[in-house]
Amino acid sequence: MKNKTILFLRYLLILVFVFLSFWTFFHPKKTETNILKAIVADSANDRVIVELSKKYSSDFNVTIEANDFESARIAADKFESMLDKKVFAGKDLSFSNAGSILEVYKKYYGNLLSNNTANEIRNGKYKDVSKQAMHRLYQPLGINIIPLEDDPFLLFDDYLSSLSGVNLSGEGEYGGKYYVFSSYKVKDEISLSPVLLNDEISKLIKVKDEIKKEYKDIEIYLTGTPIHTFYASSKSMAEINVICVLSLLFIVFIAKFYFREYKILLPVALSLGFGTLTGYYLCSLFFDSIHVLTFVFSTTLIGICVDYSLHFFANGTDLNKIFKSLTISMLTTVIAFLILLLSKIELLMQIALFTSGGLMSVYMFVCLFHPLIAKKMKLKSFDTFDIDKLNVIKLSKNARKVIVVLALIISTAGVLKINFDDDISNMYKPSDSLMKAEKIYSKVSGGNITTVFIPVVGDNIQEILENEEKITKSLNDNEFYSLSKFIPSINKQKENIALRNLLYKNELKNYAVFLKSCYTDKLLEGKNNNEFLTADELSKIKEGFLIDDKTSVIVLKNADLKKVKNANIIDLKNDISRYVKLCRENCLKLLIPVIFILYIGLSFAYGFKGAYKTALPSILGGFFSIGILGLFNQNINLFHTLSLFLIAGFSLDYSIFRYSSKDKSKETRGAVLISCATSVFSFLLLSLTSFKLISSLGFILAFGLTSAYIFSILLIDNDDGTNKQRMV
Repeated sequence: MKNKTILFLRYLLILVFVFLSFWTFFHPKKTETNILKAIVADSANDRVIVELSKKYSSDFNVTIEANDFESARIAADKFESMLDKKVFAGKDLSFSNAGSILEVYKKYYGNLLSNNTANEIRNGKYKDVSKQAMHRLYQPLGINIIPLEDDPFLLFDDYLSSLSGVNLSGEGEYGGKYYVFSSYKVKDEISLSPVLLNDEISKLIKVKDEIKKEYKDIEIYLTGTPIHTFYASSKSMAEINVICVLSLLFIVFIAKFYFREYKILLPVALSLGFGTLTGYYLCSLFFDSIHVLTFVFSTTLIGICVDYSLHFFANGTDLNKIFKSLTISMLTTVIAFLILLLSKIELLMQIALFTSGGLMSVYMFVCLFHPLIAKKMKLKSFDTFDIDKLNVIKLSKNARKVIVVLALIISTAGVLKINFDDDISNMYKPSDSLMKAEKIYSKVSGGNITTVFIPVVGDNIQEILENEEKITKSLNDNEFYSLSKFIPSINKQKENIALRNLLYKNELKNYAVFLKSCYTDKLLEGKNNNEFLTADELSKIKEGFLIDDKTSVIVLKNADLKKVKNANIIDLKNDISRYVKLCRENCLKLLIPVIFILYIGLSFAYGFKGAYKTALPSILGGFFSIGILGLFNQNINLFHTLSLFLIAGFSLDYSIFRYSSKDKSKETRGAVLISCATSVFSFLLLSLTSFKLISSLGFILAFGLTSAYIFSILLIDNDDGTNKQRMV
């Protein structure tokens, strides 16, 4: 009966796995890289913030540097001709259409007024407008875009200069060099896939290198989030690939050193792959997309499955010897992580489901298939390394207590000094070359980065424009830029025509003495062609401001926010920090329930005293690692907080197996040591990577697991009943 039950469960597990595999194959889910989308709530305002972040994270810029404009223009045209238009879409400016924007504006010059000039005419300050026009007229380097007889006050020049310092020409000079620049957007289907994005940016860099070889005296700078993402991820992936190879070699070494048998690597790899895929399939079943951080944290935690396999083989493939401790280890870890489902934060919920599903499947694989694999491969008894040869320190019970108390004092002192850092930008430091490129682009384009926005809603484009104009009416031209500033509403254009005619009526003859009477008479007649500039004629500019068909954004630049009435102001940098802080606080709030559940669950298996002994090392390991960071004035961020769950998930096994195995301590001590060693070795390698997020995570996990392992030795009497704990 028992064999029939096991056989049934094997077939059932395979059937469920196959079903999930086929479902995921026919319902593939994209990988989400925008951290905001994973941690924000689902309100309308939050969705705007997510879309804003996503919008600006897919933009990149190309800047051509040369010794003269002609060389820069030739290289720029060559670059654009080689650009894959199926992947990269031109934005507000591109090398080929910068001049065409001015041509469109010139067609409607009579409909366009700067905000400041419109307000002055509206308030009857005609003399002030004349003075400003006279200054523009006699400016030494001034160029009249529209002939004076058609625009004597140079109102069109005034309008162009009001566009918040944005360089419409696509050209500029800085530091004795000449530049041509352009902005592009990576299309959504590419930008949403890290693999595809890196592949396309790699091709883009090859195009850049080819052009630099052809034109020796130029330099090409690529900037923007996709470029930073490519360089950061490429370097990190190269480092992680090296780490994976070294970790694999270390596991192979452990297999030969401890078990003196390479064959056990196959079932270990099978269980790891089975658990990872099952976790991924479950997330695909319940979520529209899977965040990249879910893979980072969850696949790390599923490394526990290596512990399950190592304990199985360390005990001579006798599942009965470890079944209870294996089951308790799995249940307590899974239940603790399922608490994250209560956070209502998608990232944490995904980690909970991925991890819990993966661990349960690994547990079932070890229980149902490892005995069968071991039998087929004739893996039963091993000439394992004598772990007692590593016993170098023997401590009395009192000495162990003193060490634990000292660790608690140090931890508490560090925790009291903790400072939290919720600024996600502090997790990444760009290279000097990228920083130089960003500085050059900002200088020559006038595109100073800002993160303060006002979302504006309307049923159609004209209503959006009119709503924007109501909000910005009291702002100075240098305080904002918006779609309505580049493309005024039709009503605003009609008002501008009327204001222009009002200025001519009251001031033209006093001001324009340099014009022949036939020209002044024509202007005073106020005849217009009744044509209006529309958003469709400047579609690239329109796309730059629209979030969706019914929502645009006004970008504020050092504006006096007191002037803005009845508008929702979004400070992207502060809002991102606020959401990261909220996620971190939710994690911290869940730690107490997790500890409580662990204690209650362990109490059913080992009693209250046993639960205390098995849970305490993991808790102390996390507490000590955070305390050490605080003691050395290292700020604590969201990822440090998440690592506390990982430390608990990994290190709880050390205590459970050590406490449950008093009659077979030699095998247990060996399995626990090599489990800890493989994990710590991998995380120590991660701590050496250049990407701060990964390196900080690797360090705290390595330090936390080592601490928890040592605490499990110090706090659990497990030496064949002799009550003398050995330091391994």
